[in-house]
Amino acid sequence: MKTEISAGGIVVRISGKTWDVVVLQDANDTWTFPKGKIESGEKPEEAARRETHEEIGLQTLTMLMKFPAIGYTYKKNGFIKKTVHYFLFESKGNERIINQSEEGIHNATWIPIDGALMQIGYKKTNRPLLEQVKTFLSSYGH
Repeated sequence: MKTEISAGGIVVRISGKTWDVVVLQDANDTWTFPKGKIESGEKPEEAARRETHEEIGLQTLTMLMKFPAIGYTYKKNGFIKKTVHYFLFESKGNERIINQSEEGIHNATWIPIDGALMQIGYKKTNRPLLEQVKTFLSSYGH
C-alpha cells in the first residue's frame, strides 16, 4: 500500500465577537481545509504554511496549536494510507483570500465556525478538528 504524508492549516480570525475559519471547495466539491504533501526536507509546520499560502494566498499566520496526526486510507489507483498533520493558525492581517484554481480549488471563504461545522465535508476527520478548534478558541484569550 502506498503512503502519503501531508500537512494542512486551519486558519481562523476574530470577527467582532465570533471566530471565522477559512474553508475551501476542493476538486471533489467538498468543503475542507488547505493541505498538501510534505516536500522532502520540509517540517510539517513549514508544509502547512506553504500549502495554506499556495492554496488560499494567506501567509501572515500565527501558529496557535498542532493537532495530533490524523490517519486514514482512501482509494485512488489502489489504496493509499494517508497521514495528515494539521496546525491551527490565526490570521491577524487583512490579506485577501486568493483561490488557487490550478490546485483544483473552486472557492475559498471565511465562514463562522458554527456555520463551518454544518458545511464541512470529510466529517470523520474535519468535523472533530473543527470541534477541537471551537473548544480551544472558547478558552483562548482575545
